[in-house]
Amino acid sequence: MRILVFIFVLIISIGLQSCNSTVKSVYRDDFRSASKTEIENIQKEANAKSSNKSILFLTQVYKGEKIIISQNGKTIYSEYPITNLNNRIASYLSFNNQQDLVIKDVSSKKEILIPTKKSSKHKYVYLMKKVTKGKFQFIITYSNTLRPI
Repeated sequence: MRILVFIFVLIISIGLQSCNSTVKSVYRDDFRSASKTEIENIQKEANAKSSNKSILFLTQVYKGEKIIISQNGKTIYSEYPITNLNNRIASYLSFNNQQDLVIKDVSSKKEILIPTKKSSKHKYVYLMKKVTKGKFQFIITYSNTLRPI
């Protein structure tokens, strides 16, 4: 009986170690905000002034791999963004925060879902890609504060 319990505990612990989440969600408004002029310019440029629009920022570690973003079965973005090392932004676009957003990273073969439940409460969504020992992890930061660009 003890051997069975030991084997069971061993299998569970190995299983938990191999299950690394590839998407982590963070909620932050505690960083320095952009100026009112910059906020207005970004919202105007991205066509995101209405309350049903949010802005998605692709931030760090984008090196020209294909990113496909779709909403309601339609592709709204399909490009090869590269992170600007000065402002740490690869690209940004507005999206309807009343529908789920699906982001597909072709190189890592990962799909990230930004659900309506979360995006409708936040004006800005930052998606950072992190690579540790060859493994990809995506960090989604939901915020109502625009970082300076």
